[in-house]
Amino acid sequence: MAESKEELVVGLLGINKLANWNSKLCGWINDGANEKGRDTFYNQALNTFYNGLSRTISTLDTTWFFNINNEEIDSNSSVILSDARSISQNCDLWITDPPYADAVNYHELSEFFLAWDKELLRRAFPEWYSDSKRILAVRGNGGDFNKSMVEIYRNLADNMSENGIQVIMFTHQDPAVWAELRRILIGAGLTVTAAWNIATETESAGLKEGNYIKGTVILVLRKNVSTLNAFSDTIIFEIQEEVKRQIDSMKNLEDKEDPNFNDADYVLASYAAAMKVLTSYRRIGGVDVEEEAGKTQFNGRIDPVEELINNAIRTAYDYLIPKSFDSFIWKSLSPVERFFIKGMELEKNNVYQLGAYQEMARGFGIKEFKNMLASTKANQVRFKTPAELGNKWLRGSDNFGNTLLRQVLMAINQGEKEENGQAGRAWLKNEVENYWDKRQIILELLRYLTTTEHIVHMKHWEDPARYARYILELVTNDGT
Repeated sequence: MAESKEELVVGLLGINKLANWNSKLCGWINDGANEKGRDTFYNQALNTFYNGLSRTISTLDTTWFFNINNEEIDSNSSVILSDARSISQNCDLWITDPPYADAVNYHELSEFFLAWDKELLRRAFPEWYSDSKRILAVRGNGGDFNKSMVEIYRNLADNMSENGIQVIMFTHQDPAVWAELRRILIGAGLTVTAAWNIATETESAGLKEGNYIKGTVILVLRKNVSTLNAFSDTIIFEIQEEVKRQIDSMKNLEDKEDPNFNDADYVLASYAAAMKVLTSYRRIGGVDVEEEAGKTQFNGRIDPVEELINNAIRTAYDYLIPKSFDSFIWKSLSPVERFFIKGMELEKNNVYQLGAYQEMARGFGIKEFKNMLASTKANQVRFKTPAELGNKWLRGSDNFGNTLLRQVLMAINQGEKEENGQAGRAWLKNEVENYWDKRQIILELLRYLTTTEHIVHMKHWEDPARYARYILELVTNDGT
């Protein structure tokens, strides 16, 4: 029915909106107050829903009728759809948002609209390329993915001025993927010279609460002229210092009243900090990365770069001390004790996803912790209270039973069971070896556990926190 290019364009836009809001991939959102439909691209996947929806022609008016803000564009910019491997234009700045291994199937997403637009695009813009470019998509992970990425970034580097820069936006929580990215950048002749974690998810996106990553790592790269060699153990300290510097810089910029970042973001920043150090060396652990850019197997050996990134994550978790917790005592705790306390912090922040606990366990080097959990159901994960732990020693939970924190939890349980704080103090004095030498650590652990007493969504900790407070007072005034 269109009689002009302008009408065709409006028709295309309208059809795309209708397809997005009335396809078999649209589902219902039930937020408790009302039900409403969600569009096809509610997230970055073409999901099949069991609660699909459809709309009548008459109710599509809210989708079809929309206002277009017309603005005349005066620019000498050019927009070119091209394969990154064949770019030949020289630029001072390249900005890319690459595929994150196999995280998003971009080639599938792009073809959703192309199925509707193909014929109309040919009529409206015959000079445009309207066929599928799926064959050019860089997808998957492993050797072939790495080789394609090296080819792309090497071509961009070759078409970049000597003092030019590249900016890469990257978000991923798998150390192996970051290790691959490091091999890709080195193989392409690039090095990370600066890195920031920028808050990209705000309240309007509905992701301000919880332990979701709210930022994207911005990596700034230049041409790599380094020939430096190093063994893994010689750069561990350098990575640790860079991780601390990165976290400090984020905290200094943070809004104290309305924080944008949480632990997940600070840990993500530790990946970027590690990349800054790791890309400054040509060889690590005797491995020439450019020669092995497409390699994914190390003949039974641990990938030395991945291990260094894991070390950066552990450094971040060790450095992220809970508010009001004594920093000196924090450093004296075992990894599993710090893991339990940080798990309490997750619960305080309404984080109940098993993945968050698994990610944190990996950061602290904890291999087994299921016995410490009250529930492993989706979105209900939390650590057990003292009463739920009882006096069980929890064998297999990374020696948690041998820790001072476990003894403190047992003391709280004893006080609850006998309804007498004195029973808790008696437990500590009788069961903790060198009680007097460890008294300050006991006090700090008890003090921290009392902070859960008046948290609305942690009613199960109300009684344990109260008895922790009773025992805290008794141990504080203990002089015999």
